Amino acid sequence: MSDDHFHEAVEALRTLGLYVEPTGDDLSLWLVDGEEMSDGGLLKLAALLGLALGSATIQ
Repeated sequence: MSDDHFHEAVEALRTLGLYVEPTGDDLSLWLVDGEEMSDGGLLKLAALLGLALGSATIQ
């Protein structure tokens, strides 16, 4: 999966005013407004909010 998808999702979530940062050097875990989630969870959240292209069934 391309890093572009993550950057798009992160920027879209930040536009909503959410705090979004990777938990470390590994981009497979993210901190979104105090909640830790996987990279798939980040993309799914953005899709569910209608902010990113793709399916809300990303696992």
